[in-house]
Amino acid sequence: MRRTLALLLALALALIAGCQATPEGSIVTGKSSDALIEKAQGDAGEGALAEKLGAPETYQSTASSADGKLTVTIDAAVTVPEAEKIPIWRVEDGSITQAQADALIQGLVRTTLYDPDQPMTKDEVMEKLLEAKQQLAEGPSEQEAGAIYMTVGDEAGENGTMTWEEHMQDTIDRLTEQYESAPETVQPKPISGQFEPLDENAKSILGKGYEEDVGYESLSVSNNHWQTGMSTAHYYRGDSGTYVSGTLLSREEIAQRYPDFDLSTLPELSITERAAAELGDALVDTLDIPGMSLYSARKLYDTAALAFPDQDLPVRCRWVLRYTRVVDGVPITYAGNLMTVALTDDGVFRMPWGYETLCLYVGDDGIDELRWEAPYALTETVTGDSALLPFGDIMDIFEKMYVVQNDGRAMDVAVSDIRLGYTRVLKQDEDGVGLLVPAWDFFGTVSYENKLAYAQPDDSLFTINAIDGTVIDRSLGY
Repeated sequence: MRRTLALLLALALALIAGCQATPEGSIVTGKSSDALIEKAQGDAGEGALAEKLGAPETYQSTASSADGKLTVTIDAAVTVPEAEKIPIWRVEDGSITQAQADALIQGLVRTTLYDPDQPMTKDEVMEKLLEAKQQLAEGPSEQEAGAIYMTVGDEAGENGTMTWEEHMQDTIDRLTEQYESAPETVQPKPISGQFEPLDENAKSILGKGYEEDVGYESLSVSNNHWQTGMSTAHYYRGDSGTYVSGTLLSREEIAQRYPDFDLSTLPELSITERAAAELGDALVDTLDIPGMSLYSARKLYDTAALAFPDQDLPVRCRWVLRYTRVVDGVPITYAGNLMTVALTDDGVFRMPWGYETLCLYVGDDGIDELRWEAPYALTETVTGDSALLPFGDIMDIFEKMYVVQNDGRAMDVAVSDIRLGYTRVLKQDEDGVGLLVPAWDFFGTVSYENKLAYAQPDDSLFTINAIDGTVIDRSLGY
């Protein structure tokens, strides 16, 4: 029987878009870690960073392209760590320990978790079979119609493609065959809470549970070293056993994106930001992650109910707590920019190593979701301190290079936040190894024809290496 795999066109296009050669120019993307380290070993000066760099508390300026299509308005708060030095650290792909998994189970889980990979009963298989037949009769959704369906390992050992109708019939055939051998009943098996090996490079803890006064819960903790940055921990608790998540938006962002939506129907929270942060900090402390500290807290709404109105989903309001490491008094700047597949100078495709993220979602009933991805292992300091370029030089680079890289685009950019912190850059010749280096990030909004098109507060518009002034492409990691 053929197995099928659906690949969304959007994903394929995203991967293609990410495989771009690095822009030429001495000021763009310095990749030699040896040269960077040598430059960092210059005279770093004495005293507080802001004073040494000549960084003001706020900065105002404007820039524009020669044709006037692009305008950049800077009216920004300037954030500089209170530390006096910024070393360079070597960082490697990390793992989640058994002690950390135990802490997650003890701090989050309220039900008995059972093995989710147990065989389905005849009733469960029949339910899925009837759903598949109904779906085939109704036809594909717009998203399903736009997907590519591939056969994986057919009789000849070759891959091919199939239509959505063929894919659904293949699913029905598999479920029909599965029904014949499915047991009438299955005795639920509680999980041990210990990592179980999947193969030589991966192990995981997987569990699902349900109790009437708690709801549904799922936990997945995985150390997968077939690919860099694939260690993850995900926890979810909700009214449905099916996890559906939409874009997280503030009340103001919902008003902008959904002008016909009645804002008075949005739920509110009783728990305060401070109380939510105390819950989050208490859990994170048990994970014993060096330097992990609360970075930001925002009250946001999960808009899956607005994006999928036919699925009768609730609008959930939660405090979204983002954590990041503080290393030697300097935070790793959180940026929501997504990593993409990279093409190295020698023409080799390199899969993305995502940045470490730890995010907790807190409602009136406590923490109901956690996502911890791509944990780091900080191994050694490479330099005791780093010589940094003056703030004025950084701003000259930004105002010139941002215009150069966006030349020809008709857009208005408003920069409201400029931050100095750590960012991780990759070593091109070694998987799973990088450096934490000081960098300046610029945050704000982008508008096209007076329509706000880019307003994610956590997405960095531009990143500049604070040591040598090279531009860092966060989507590529260097």
